[in-house]
Amino acid sequence: MPRYETFSKKLKHTDQVDFRTPKYLFNYLNELYAIDYDAACIEGVNNLAPALRLEEEWPKGVVYSNPPFDIDSIVSWIKKGYLHSRSNSSNVHIMLVPNKITQVKFQKVIHLIDKLIFLGGRVNFESIYSVKGGTSRNGSIILIQKIGESGFENKLLSELKEENK
Repeated sequence: MPRYETFSKKLKHTDQVDFRTPKYLFNYLNELYAIDYDAACIEGVNNLAPALRLEEEWPKGVVYSNPPFDIDSIVSWIKKGYLHSRSNSSNVHIMLVPNKITQVKFQKVIHLIDKLIFLGGRVNFESIYSVKGGTSRNGSIILIQKIGESGFENKLLSELKEENK
């Protein structure tokens, strides 16, 4: 199925909440920050580190989340991650989100993000429900919430795949 058809079409498993971060991308992030917890996952199904939930009190450490891609969920995770990152100087929150930074709701919380890493290409999420070229309809951005981090950079997914197999 061509990409232009999958971009606007509702696919068979579009509503399944099972968009797993590819291992090469998790490996890259883990090398940068030594991830302690996976906070947006289904424990025992798709967690890549010990599981946490948004509603829980987050322990000290580095928390990764690939939250649901609707803007209200993203804003909730950004707010929680900001509080976490400011509660201890060694705390970090890393998020993988779709490129929605021009949306008004996102603009209202952009000041809570310290660093942006723009990913060149589209992430093909791993899942029993995934459709090649159909799961990630937007580009993705890595958001970093950590005291002392700032700025932005970019990484090509093709390079990350090669470097972090």
